[in-house]
Amino acid sequence: MRFIFSIYFVIYIICCVKAQQPYSDDYKLSIDSSMSKNRVKEKRSWSNPKKATIFALALPGSGQIYNKKYLKAGIVYGGFAGLAYMYDFNRDSLSKYQTIYAAKIDGDTNTIDLYPNRSEAAVKSDRDFHRKYRDLSLIGFVVLYALQAIDANVDAHLKEFNLNDDLSLKLIPNVYANRPGLGMYNGFTLQYNF
Repeated sequence: MRFIFSIYFVIYIICCVKAQQPYSDDYKLSIDSSMSKNRVKEKRSWSNPKKATIFALALPGSGQIYNKKYLKAGIVYGGFAGLAYMYDFNRDSLSKYQTIYAAKIDGDTNTIDLYPNRSEAAVKSDRDFHRKYRDLSLIGFVVLYALQAIDANVDAHLKEFNLNDDLSLKLIPNVYANRPGLGMYNGFTLQYNF
């Protein structure tokens, strides 16, 4: 399990480094260009939502990589690494407390109690605590797996969303403005274009 954690950690670091790299010149030109010919070319290069979802279901995080959202992929890998560590820690602790609890309740006088200062109830409580969080980490794996697939699909769909270049919101101060019916006033005007 520590090996898997190490692999996820390395992939997480690689994705974080990749996310910090600047855009390529081709990508900058396609964004800066406002010619319709380039927009058609840009639409063709958008990702396919079905393909992104299949990638995400086949290998967690690959849908985000397909969508070129490397930081999101790093977050997915970091989440899986954290859940793997949580599962491993709680599984080991559960087996330790299960052994201690079994030694306390077996009724054999020859059994050596390694924790004589701990009561049966305290050991049972610790065992149940680690069992609960081991199970929650497994549920977390399933939830994170589903969420990253949904995120890859939605992100691929949103790449097709067309934003108007004139989309803006401006806060304009009105000092000593004169409006009919209001007279002189001070204030702000919110102006938005879409």
